[in-house]
Amino acid sequence: MPVLKVIPQWEVQPKMSRILVSVVTPSFNQVKFLEETLRSVELQKYRPIHQIVIDGGSSDGTVELLQRWAAAEHSEGYSFEWISEPDRGHADALNKGFDRVRGDVVGWLNSDDVYFDRQVVETSVEALAAHPDVDVVHGDVAMISEDSGLQMVWCFPRFDYGRALRGYLIPQPSVFFRRSVTDRHRLDSSLRVAIDQQYWLQIGREHRFLKISRIQAGDRDHGARISQVNRKQLAETGLAMCAAFGGEERTGGLAWLHDMAWKALMRLRGLGYAIRLSRNGGVGLAFPLWLDSPGRLLRRQATMRIGHRAEMGRRPWNGESRYAGS
Repeated sequence: MPVLKVIPQWEVQPKMSRILVSVVTPSFNQVKFLEETLRSVELQKYRPIHQIVIDGGSSDGTVELLQRWAAAEHSEGYSFEWISEPDRGHADALNKGFDRVRGDVVGWLNSDDVYFDRQVVETSVEALAAHPDVDVVHGDVAMISEDSGLQMVWCFPRFDYGRALRGYLIPQPSVFFRRSVTDRHRLDSSLRVAIDQQYWLQIGREHRFLKISRIQAGDRDHGARISQVNRKQLAETGLAMCAAFGGEERTGGLAWLHDMAWKALMRLRGLGYAIRLSRNGGVGLAFPLWLDSPGRLLRRQATMRIGHRAEMGRRPWNGESRYAGS
């Protein structure tokens, strides 16, 4: 009698969907957020996927969490590795992670951020497969609170190098690269702030970017994040970096008007996302998102400034996620 072999779904998908994806997560003393980050990667429907955590020698229980996560049984097609040792900062940890990458597509997800839904990796791989001339894809992000409440949706135009030289960024947790990018370019480990901005300026001169018009990640807003703690240093470093790459500060003229028009359009697009989420919720999310009230969300969407902490209402009394679809 013939023996039937059960083949995992990820093995019978088209060849382009069987590319190994590596997700690099730098970590330091963020145990309160890390498990949600890890779970948002494992919950991706895409397989195979390989997550690499580079911890800088945390002392807050992170190591114990990583030990438990490594020892646990995980879904087929998901693999995990980690190290914990002193490093020279965030950029150095990422470079160590890039050294361990085995996949042809690479994600960069910090230990306080999450992938938004379970289709993020698959969508990114498909976009790269459909555009062989593109090396980097990015999308939009939901700004979330310390306990995963939805603050607002932050939308971005496609990457444009001239706009980047004027200080306009793309959201780091939404980005996926071809491995050729991370093999060739490493982050500047001498920097303590604006490491993503420096990287976009570095790789943007040689590589083509593609915008995916969807929410790709949850960007967590909390008191210990760099944009809160070192806001002034971040702004000063960003200006100096743009100048070093050949940019000029612009406070008027056609370029300034163009940038303001894009900002307004992106704010309106984010408002559309927020209205849909407040009415319909989310399906297949990769983390337990919650909403205080539609009215509060829409007010924040219209008025909130990035880098300024939002005032959230109370979490729903039962503590359950309103939007964690299956």
